[in-house]
Amino acid sequence: MRQGWDLFLSAYNDNERVQKPFEGIFASRKCWWPLPEYNYQSHELPSANVIEVAQQANESEFIGEGLASSGFSASSGQSVCIDITGFMRPHILYFLKYLKEAGLKQIDMIYTEPEHYSRKAETTFSIDDVVKVRSVLGYEGQHVPGMDGDALIVGVGYDHGLMSRVILEKESARLIQLHCFPSLSADMYHESILRLDRVASASKARDHEYVIFSSANDPFVTAAELSRAYAKLKGAGLSNLYLSPLATKPHTLGFGLFYLRELEGTASSLIFPFSARYSRETGKGLGRSWVYPIIF
Repeated sequence: MRQGWDLFLSAYNDNERVQKPFEGIFASRKCWWPLPEYNYQSHELPSANVIEVAQQANESEFIGEGLASSGFSASSGQSVCIDITGFMRPHILYFLKYLKEAGLKQIDMIYTEPEHYSRKAETTFSIDDVVKVRSVLGYEGQHVPGMDGDALIVGVGYDHGLMSRVILEKESARLIQLHCFPSLSADMYHESILRLDRVASASKARDHEYVIFSSANDPFVTAAELSRAYAKLKGAGLSNLYLSPLATKPHTLGFGLFYLRELEGTASSLIFPFSARYSRETGKGLGRSWVYPIIF
């Protein structure tokens, strides 16, 4: 692990696992990003290191403006580290897309686990109802009219409301559940299964679904498991593929890496159930921190 970076970016929220790394990491420039989904007022934010970003922007505009406000320059040779712990999943995905197209060879991303989630299996991440289910910008596929071979891969997480919306949105597609195992901790795996039971009771049973597993904290393993699942689906006559990462942030990172490596230009999309507001604090305590070197 390098000793420091030229530029360090983090999304401001109340979690200790977001606050402590920001304090402890060395970087020439450190920037707090206030996210519209957390709905902070100006007097609630730190007095220093906070950048101005558009609060009603989509993920493309938000990331583009935020990077510009942070002093990012693709041609400068800056070393960049992004703490993905507090960012929304579509932000993480668009960071990958944007920085790859900007010509960067490498960025580092870090993630810090909670010791446990604040309300165990009852932890709520999204506060408002889902506004819409749509493709994440930069991850829209070139879909074909036929739907007989459609498939949906869902990264299984805690928020059963989000999972239900995605599954209902693509209810005719073959469902593949991608579980985190090993999970961040044993209790978190059991808690996510409890939430998944609510999804099953809210949607019709499917006799054509199956389950695969990948690590909760290793995006490279997740990308490899998705690649294997994709090869299997193609062999069975795949028409359109939809992927929805709703588990951990490193899991989401794995979805993005897999898509950018294998799915660009295909009949595949990364879809997400967008909500207007998210909880500012969902975890308690500090777990392990991970550094992921991303090579483009």
